[in-house]
Amino acid sequence: MRNAFLIVALLLGNQILSAQEKYVYTADIKNITNDQVKIELVTPKIKENEIVFSFPKVIPGSYSQKNYGKYIVDFKVTDEKGKELKTKRINENQFRISNASKITKINYRVNDTWDTREKDFVFQPGGSNIESGKNVVMNNHAFFGYFEGYMQNPFEVIVNKPAEFFGSTHLTKESASPEQDKFTAPGYHYLADNPVIYSKPDTTSFIAGETKINVSVYSATGKVTSEQVAGYLKPIATALQQFFNGLPVDAYQFLFYFEDPDNALTGKDNDGGGYGALEHNYSSLYFLPETSFEPQLKSMVNDVASHEFLHILTPLNLHSEEIEYFNFVEPKMSRHLWLYEGVTEYFSNLVQLKSGLITEKKFFKNMQEKIEQAEEYGNFSMTTMSQHVLDSDNQKKYSSVYNRGALIGLMLDVLIREKTDNQKDLKSVITTLTKKYGPGKPFKDSAFLAEFIEASHPDMQDFVNRYIDGEEPLPYTQYFQKLGYEFSPVKRVDAYFAGRMGLKYVEDAKAFAFTEVESKNALGIKNDDQLVSVENIQVTDENLEELWEKYFLNNSTITTLSITVKRSGVEKVLSGPLFRGYAEVKNYLQPVTSANPTQTETLTKFITK
Repeated sequence: MRNAFLIVALLLGNQILSAQEKYVYTADIKNITNDQVKIELVTPKIKENEIVFSFPKVIPGSYSQKNYGKYIVDFKVTDEKGKELKTKRINENQFRISNASKITKINYRVNDTWDTREKDFVFQPGGSNIESGKNVVMNNHAFFGYFEGYMQNPFEVIVNKPAEFFGSTHLTKESASPEQDKFTAPGYHYLADNPVIYSKPDTTSFIAGETKINVSVYSATGKVTSEQVAGYLKPIATALQQFFNGLPVDAYQFLFYFEDPDNALTGKDNDGGGYGALEHNYSSLYFLPETSFEPQLKSMVNDVASHEFLHILTPLNLHSEEIEYFNFVEPKMSRHLWLYEGVTEYFSNLVQLKSGLITEKKFFKNMQEKIEQAEEYGNFSMTTMSQHVLDSDNQKKYSSVYNRGALIGLMLDVLIREKTDNQKDLKSVITTLTKKYGPGKPFKDSAFLAEFIEASHPDMQDFVNRYIDGEEPLPYTQYFQKLGYEFSPVKRVDAYFAGRMGLKYVEDAKAFAFTEVESKNALGIKNDDQLVSVENIQVTDENLEELWEKYFLNNSTITTLSITVKRSGVEKVLSGPLFRGYAEVKNYLQPVTSANPTQTETLTKFITK
């Protein structure tokens, strides 16, 4: 009995010690003034006489300096008697505190980042939005800091909120009352990795395999709902579950913020801002434009969400020590953005192709667009760029991971299949490596390429030397030819066209209207004519893109055209011969005229196996 009592006493003592060592934050989003949130921290016990309190300079998944400390104001440190301690701001993100062993509380206010119009504008999914009574986008790295040397201490975050607000997040949450939530995290990395969006609730959940998928939506004018978005995501989640024979997480949170395009600050005049998303290990946060044109909305959600969701493969289950032990103030960057972002982007397109969510034609059109985008950045070493991505010269090249990186993924997939007689592919190689490593077991950054080659085929070495480590132009012609596709940097093709013009979606009329119409066009089309039918085919949301491409955008065979438009409320038929000419098509990518058996077999297995 005595020994049992001693063990219980020791356990209780450890619980008391842990309670003293945790951070206890309180955020007041109920009483917001000037788009600022008051923060109070009851600190863990500090042993040192002097210590540095930090906010992140850089965050995982965002490859540029953000300097979240500059959004912190009125920073004040006090002891147990309320006496203010000497504090010096040593840079944008850090405060040096004297007599640190006496610290009991820190108080400050947080400014939002979305309303800050400056050159180094923070990309919205990685920032914060504070709108009293409407919503609070709480990326925790933008709200909460930590003591250097105490990142592994547990965190407790109490949020005082309007009763009608719901906090959507992957974090463990307890609600003491309708006006208070409490979140817990085992350390700062986990806290920063799990954002929260507060607003009036609009959530939908579904199951994919054995994974619970939660979808939360804030829509500025109510055009988009969580049920609608969940309907788009179900096929994607199912396709991913089948592609990888199961998903490696028990639950996942999609956090969507749909902004009114008329009000959005998208960073056109501010570096870094814009529509998009930021991945986390168990969630992803999206900043996207509202639209009532459902095909556009569905395509946008599918393209972005499939990429972000795939990050549960890498970097969650396959990443280097630089990511596992990420330094928020002086980060050391990994060499393998080609893997984390490039292969992920390639897989996001491949999964949709294999599951029938996009057609073969659409897949290769996406690849052609990536070739065009990659031209902007030229040829360079992906590993060198990645390792030094925070340098200004490489910052300009970062976006190449989504195009050049994805094309590298495609070529690796084709090459692995060819060299192993389809016994392996890029997916199986990555899956093998995820089993060797995992969420808490990082690889050595400098050794990964050798491991990748060993897991795939020795002939990958030459490809890695030339196109991943090296700076050679990607061999598009060679690899697309293997799939039965012709690639040419420039090709002259016949063209029939009505003239220069575009289409816009008219929200009120739920119709498509011509815009920026060249006055001398073949059919007498005028600005704001609403397109009703093409060659007696009624225009719908579903067939518009196909009709536009066939008859207006890439027409090389049809010499005359008849369309019906609605002009000032009256339908008119416009018809006649089209202008004839030719087009110099850059980065031409189309199926070969007559594929040989090897090409046909390779493409079939590429799509189906």
